[in-house]
Amino acid sequence: MPKPKTVRAYFDDLDSHQYEIAVALENVIKTHWPHLTVKLAWGFPCWSGHERIFSVIGQADRCNLQLWYGAKLAEDFLDRIEGTGKALRHVKVRSIAEVNDELIDIMDRAVELDATAPQRVR
Repeated sequence: MPKPKTVRAYFDDLDSHQYEIAVALENVIKTHWPHLTVKLAWGFPCWSGHERIFSVIGQADRCNLQLWYGAKLAEDFLDRIEGTGKALRHVKVRSIAEVNDELIDIMDRAVELDATAPQRVR
């Protein structure tokens, strides 16, 4: 199957459970940070300010919210942010209910880091 060429096509290719989560994440981003731009990067929807901030990736039973500033935030959210990358970490979002105030706080802090101390994505 060919890779999607647009964000909407990427979402449309997800199964219904993943689609609901991805759209919930997209709606949060549009509502809270409408200034961010979105495009496909590495085949996945990616939102940017000065640099990349979030990506949404469909996984088998969930979506992962990739956080390009995740390593800087991980210590404050040990129960939510996973991974071992030097910069990139992720949050496993298994249901719409997990798109909650804590996740929005994590995302808000990532946007704030991008605004105050942007880190170049390689």
